[in-house]
Amino acid sequence: MVFLGCVRDEWTFPTPRDASTDATTTDATTTDTTVADTTTTDTTTTDSDATDATPADGAAPDVTAPDVGAADDRAASDATACGEGPLTLYRGEGTTLDSAGDQHAAATGEVAYVEGRFGQGFSINGPRNFVTIPPTVGNFDGDFTIALWFKTRYWGVMLGRRAGCWSVPPYTGQDFDLTPEGYVAVEVFTSGPGYFSVHSPPGFNDNAWHHAAMVRRGDVFELVVDGSSTATHAISGDFVDPTRSPSYLGVGRCTPGAPGNNGTHDGRTWYTGALDEVAYYNRALSPDELMAQARGLCAP
Repeated sequence: MVFLGCVRDEWTFPTPRDASTDATTTDATTTDTTVADTTTTDTTTTDSDATDATPADGAAPDVTAPDVGAADDRAASDATACGEGPLTLYRGEGTTLDSAGDQHAAATGEVAYVEGRFGQGFSINGPRNFVTIPPTVGNFDGDFTIALWFKTRYWGVMLGRRAGCWSVPPYTGQDFDLTPEGYVAVEVFTSGPGYFSVHSPPGFNDNAWHHAAMVRRGDVFELVVDGSSTATHAISGDFVDPTRSPSYLGVGRCTPGAPGNNGTHDGRTWYTGALDEVAYYNRALSPDELMAQARGLCAP
C-alpha cells in the first residue's frame, strides 16, 4: 500500500481557531470536487463558484466590518468547549493515514486531494473511487461520536459500514448518506437487535462545507448537522461488528458495484464531492463541543 503526500509532524486536537474563520460564515474558497482544482480562487468574494446551480440567495453580500472585540470574546468562550480529540482521524492531507493513531486507511481508484475545510480534504468522485477504513475502527460498546465535514452539490453514501445488503444480515454499522434532496440521513444497525433511520432537513447539497455528526449518548442516538440537533432516536445494543467489516468513505455495501456487494442494492449511489476531518470518538461529544466544531473553533 502506497500513501501519497505527507503527514504533519505534530498534531494536537483540538486547537482553537480565530473567530474570523467561524464556520457559520460561507467558505470563501469553493472547490469544485468534480474536477481537479486548477483555478485560482478570488478570496475577496463570498462564493467564488459563479456556476453554482444552488446559490443561497441573490442578495449582495454584507460588507459591514465585523465586531472584532465581540468575535474574540465569543472565540475565547467557545474554545473552552473543545475537549479531548478523537481516537481515529482521517484528515485527507494528501494521504489516507490516521492522524490520531495507527489505523491507516487506503485509497482505491482516483481519490484526489483538494482544498478541504481545514488544509486539504478527500475528493471522491463517483463509481469505484473510495477510501477503505480498517475494520478495527468504529467498534463501540458504549457512547461514541462519528463526525465529518462534507461539501457537494450532488449526493451519495459519505460513510458506510455493514456486512452485507438485503439477503445477508447487515450486523452492526451505519450508512451515513446524503440524499438527492440534500437530506443528511443515517441508517443505523446495532446488536440490540436494533435498526432505525433518522434524517435532517433538506438542502445540504449546496456546495458549501457542512459538519455532520452521529452521536450516541446512553440510550439516545442523535444526528447533529452544523452544530444543531436535527433528529434523535432511542438506541440499544452495541456497535461492535463481529464480521470485521471495513468502513468506506464514498460508498456503501448496498451501492451497485461497491466492494463486497452481493448484487443487491437499495437505491444508494456513489458519493461525488469532498470529505474532510473524518473522526471517531469513543465518547459522546457535548452540544457545546459539536457547536464549537461546526463553527471551526476546534480544528487541527
